[in-house]
Amino acid sequence: MIDAKPLDVADGMRRRRMHRIFEDRPVPAEVLGRMAWAAARAQQARSGVRHVVVADDPALLATARQVLPGFLNNAPAMLALCTDLDQAGTTGGPRMVEHVSRLDSGAACAHLALMAQTLDLGICTVTSWADEAVRALFGLPAHIRPDVTVAVGYVTKETASPAVRGFSSGLHHNAFGAAFEDGTR
Repeated sequence: MIDAKPLDVADGMRRRRMHRIFEDRPVPAEVLGRMAWAAARAQQARSGVRHVVVADDPALLATARQVLPGFLNNAPAMLALCTDLDQAGTTGGPRMVEHVSRLDSGAACAHLALMAQTLDLGICTVTSWADEAVRALFGLPAHIRPDVTVAVGYVTKETASPAVRGFSSGLHHNAFGAAFEDGTR
């Protein structure tokens, strides 16, 4: 049984970080299974479109560090979120293939970030790579598109990323450029 701690979602969003330094210990298969479950539970416009590849083979991860420019960490595991382009096209058409499936992969990443905190893990979303490199690395067939890879591992307090400062998003009310005032700032 996996020991997951409760998580206040708003607190989890506030504490979310991208980690690039991990402890030198493997993540057990059952814990990686929980992470894969979290990714699978995220929104999907159609069933059967998302595929999750769980990687924890040290040799495979060493190769990933050589061929994926954004995989600049020592994570002992990685999840690759992929889309079945044939299934997406058949069930939802071109918009599903080009837009909706990518949004769904982003939602799966958010689920991973929150689940990681309940399991005392850290993650780092990695998007700097060529599709063909990821396809070759994981043996993906041509109709399976890699959308995002996520480094996974245990993070110590000494290596945890500091709180983000000065990060902001444009917030508008009813029209672009009109300030949204909700009284919380």
